[in-house]
Amino acid sequence: MKKIRYFIEAIFLCLAFAIFKVMPAPAASAFGGWIGRIIGPCLAASRKARTNLEKSFPEKSAEEISAIIIDMWDNLGRVFAEYPHLKKIILTRCDVHGLENITAIGPESPLIVMGSHLANWELLFFFFNYKLGWPIATVYREPNNPYVQRLLERARNPDNRGTFIAKSKRGARKIVDTIKNGERLLILIDQKYNEGIPAQFFGRPAMTSTSFTQLARRYDAPTVPLQITRLKGCRFQLTLHPPLTAGLSDEESVAEAHTLLENWIGQNPGQWLWLHRRWDSKALR
Repeated sequence: MKKIRYFIEAIFLCLAFAIFKVMPAPAASAFGGWIGRIIGPCLAASRKARTNLEKSFPEKSAEEISAIIIDMWDNLGRVFAEYPHLKKIILTRCDVHGLENITAIGPESPLIVMGSHLANWELLFFFFNYKLGWPIATVYREPNNPYVQRLLERARNPDNRGTFIAKSKRGARKIVDTIKNGERLLILIDQKYNEGIPAQFFGRPAMTSTSFTQLARRYDAPTVPLQITRLKGCRFQLTLHPPLTAGLSDEESVAEAHTLLENWIGQNPGQWLWLHRRWDSKALR
């Protein structure tokens, strides 16, 4: 029964990708956003987003929270519709600021890039592999559906540049080897990690991985924060910030990173993935 469900899901995804692919990127993005705004707020998942928003922004009214939820679904719909166009978007529809913060490091040195699930986060990987030409590895969670996994692999890496490392024990070894070998690693640090440390995030403890700060300290690799912002529709701005402070403890580094993330999300709260169970962890028990 599960295989049948997985197959049906994959057929739906293939059909959707085919429709969005024949459309120009701006039109596909707008159509995806419209679908997200219509369907998303009606889904049960919106209750989780509302709870997270109310606790993170207690000063906002119910109407403001509802508007952010609609914006979030608009952004998610756009992200889905933009999958067939990621390469074109990164090459023609992205402004880049702060490039000097990585050119000073150079392509021959190990580098950790810290990102988050903001705007279209898939473009962070494309920026290094397709626009800058500095191959990078990134960590991801494999979908349960193997058919969907193969479809996403083709959309995320159409020319087989860079590396995707699945979260696993074997993947953990690859992550270490990537930095140890002087290469680049992209990590989205805004998901819960129950084996991590409880760190304040929007005023509440959230279990957070310390792998990025441990790797940076052990292999003397700078950590450059990479912020992505959806400017309007299908246009984006990527901002490379100065490296995080070197030599700090795990707790201090995570606190510095979370301060940045809170600022980014606060600028555009509707562009973050509030559906995550970010605070649903042992830190709260």
